[in-house]
Amino acid sequence: MGVQFGDLIPKREITLKDLKGKTLAIDGMNALYQFLSSIRLRDGSPLRNSKGEITSTYNGLFYKNIYMLEENITPVWVFDGEPPKLKYRVWEERRKMKEKAEEEYRRAKEEGKLEEMYKYAKRVNYLDSKIIDNSKRLLKLMGIPYIEAPSEGEAQCSYMVKKGDAYGVVSQDYDALLYGATRVVRNITTNKPLELIELEEVLKCLGITLEDLIDMAILIGTDYNRGGVKGIGPKKALEIVKNKRMKLYTKYIPNYEEIKEIFKNPKVTDNYEIKLERPDVEGLKRFLIDEMDFSEKRVLPHIKKLEKIYERRNQSTLEAWF
Repeated sequence: MGVQFGDLIPKREITLKDLKGKTLAIDGMNALYQFLSSIRLRDGSPLRNSKGEITSTYNGLFYKNIYMLEENITPVWVFDGEPPKLKYRVWEERRKMKEKAEEEYRRAKEEGKLEEMYKYAKRVNYLDSKIIDNSKRLLKLMGIPYIEAPSEGEAQCSYMVKKGDAYGVVSQDYDALLYGATRVVRNITTNKPLELIELEEVLKCLGITLEDLIDMAILIGTDYNRGGVKGIGPKKALEIVKNKRMKLYTKYIPNYEEIKEIFKNPKVTDNYEIKLERPDVEGLKRFLIDEMDFSEKRVLPHIKKLEKIYERRNQSTLEAWF
C-alpha cells in the first residue's frame, strides 16, 4: 500500500511523448496488483481462462508493455526479493483485510448487489507464486528485461534511477521517493492521466530534506509500521519535521531506527542488464492463446507489432555502429 502522503506531494501531468526514448524501472509487484485490481468483469471478478486461472495480470503485462514500446519507452521490470522482517506483520494484517473483503463480496453476491460486488472484489487481490512466475515467463517471451531485487523492488528501482540507468520509477506508491528516486511516474498501469513527481521539487515545495520526508512517512505509517503514530496525518507530520520536533515522537515508534535504515540503506544489486531481446513468437502464441485462452484474432497482430518494434530498435542499434 505504501505511505499515504495525501495531497502534499506536488505532481504534474505529462504525456507519453515526455517519456519517449526513456528507460523506466517498473515496480513489478505494484504494477501486477494494479492489473489484478483494474482488469475485471462487471461483477468485479478477474479475467480467467477455461481452467479457472486468473489471467488479468497477463493481459495488462502484454498490452501495456507493447503500448510503452510503441512510444519508444524501454520498460525494465523489477520484482521483490526477500522483504525486511518488519514487513511480515503487515502481510498478516493485509491477509485479514482481504478475508473480510471476501466475506463482504459473498454477502453482496447473495443479495445481487453488483456495485458492491465490484467494490469488494477489487480488494481481494492475491498474487500467488504461480502468477508471479508466469508474469516473468511472459516478460521473457516478449524479450523484455526483468530484474530480481535482493529485497524491496521499489528500492532497487530507485537505485537504478539514482545511478542514471533509468529515467524514473513506475509505481502508484510514493515509497520510491523515500529511497531517493529522483523521479516517479504514476498511472502508466492505469487509465488515468500520467503524472510525474520529482524529488527535488517535492523537497523544495515542502521546505524539508529527504531525511525529513522519511521521518514524515514513519510518523504517518509505512509498510513497516502501519498506522504510524496515532492522530498524526500528513499535515501534522510535516509540521513536526519542519519544527525539528521528531525526537519527541520516536519513543512512540517501535523499531524507528530499523525502519529508517531500510529506507536510507536498502539492499540493492548491480547485477542486471537492461536489454531488449528478440521476442519468442511461438512461445507467446502457446502461452497466451493455448494456455491462457486469449483471443487469437486480437493477440496475433500485437505479436507482429512486437516483432517489428524489436527489428526497428535492433536495426537502429546496428546503424549506430557504422
